[in-house]
Amino acid sequence: MSKIKNFLLLANPYSGLKKGEEIVQKILPILNKHSINPNILYTEHKGHAKEICRSNFIKGYSDLILIGGDGTFSEAINGLLLREDKIYPNLGFIPGGSGNSLMHHLNILEPERAVQSIIENKIQYLDVVEITSENFLEYSINIVGWGVATDIGATAEKIRWMGRSRYTLASLYHILKLKKRHAALTLNGAKQEKQFIFILVCNTQYTGTGMQAAPNAQLNDGMFDVIILNQNISRLELMQLLPKIFTGEHIQSKHVEYVQTDTLKLEPRYSEALNIDGEIKLSTPISLKILKGILTYYHY
Repeated sequence: MSKIKNFLLLANPYSGLKKGEEIVQKILPILNKHSINPNILYTEHKGHAKEICRSNFIKGYSDLILIGGDGTFSEAINGLLLREDKIYPNLGFIPGGSGNSLMHHLNILEPERAVQSIIENKIQYLDVVEITSENFLEYSINIVGWGVATDIGATAEKIRWMGRSRYTLASLYHILKLKKRHAALTLNGAKQEKQFIFILVCNTQYTGTGMQAAPNAQLNDGMFDVIILNQNISRLELMQLLPKIFTGEHIQSKHVEYVQTDTLKLEPRYSEALNIDGEIKLSTPISLKILKGILTYYHY
C-alpha cells in the first residue's frame, strides 16, 4: 500500500522576474491532472521561506514544492535543517529566479518540465554543505564564495535591475581591481597559507547566470568542489579566463586549482563576508563539511 502524500507548494512571488504567481497558475493544472492538489503559500518577505520551513506548520507535509530562485531554495533548506525533529519532506524544485544555478545543474529550466519530475515520482538524494564558525551555523546547496567571488556577488546585487548581464559587468569591474587577500586554507588535511584572489566552494556545477564554475560537481557524491584562483595571474590573463567559466574550460588554466573534498577550513587574515548561495552574509573564519544525502528531491 503506497503512502499518502500531502503536498505544500511554497512560491516566492518576488523572485527573479516576479513571475511566481504566474508560474503557480501554469503548473497547477498539470499537478491537479495527476491528482496532486497542493496547499499553496506565497512568501511575504525576505526570510519567510526559512521561517515557514522551520515552523511546526511544515510537519503535516510529506512533500514540499518550491518555486523561486537559488535564494528561495537556500532559505527553505536552511529552515528545514534547523528543525529539531529532523523530519524532512521530499523537495520539488521549480525555476522562478534570475540565476537558477541549481536548475541549470539539473538541466531543468522550464517550470512545466520541472513538474514532470514530481509527477514521475523519481527521488534522488541531495548533499548539503554545512558552514560553521564560532557564532553561526548555515547551510548551502549551491556555492560558498570568498574573496573576489564575494565582491562580484555584492556588486551584482546592487545592479540587479540590469538582469542577467549584471554578473558579467560585476566580474569585469572586479577584474580591473584585482584585489588579493591573505588566508590559510586547509583542504584534505593539508594547510596552505598565501594570497588568493578567490576561493569558490561548489555543490552545483553552475553559479551566477549559467557559469559552469565546477564542471565535475555532483549533488550526491559526498564531496564539494573547490575552485581556487591564486595571486599570480595578471588582469589580462584573468580577462581571457573569464569567458571560459561559462563552459568549464577555466579549470584547465595553470592559475586555477580544482580540488574535491568533504571538509574545508578557511582562515583569512581579516574577517570578511561570504557569498552563500548568492546572498552576501556571515563572515570568516569558517569550517565546511558535506552532509551526504541528507535531503531528498525529485529529479529525472
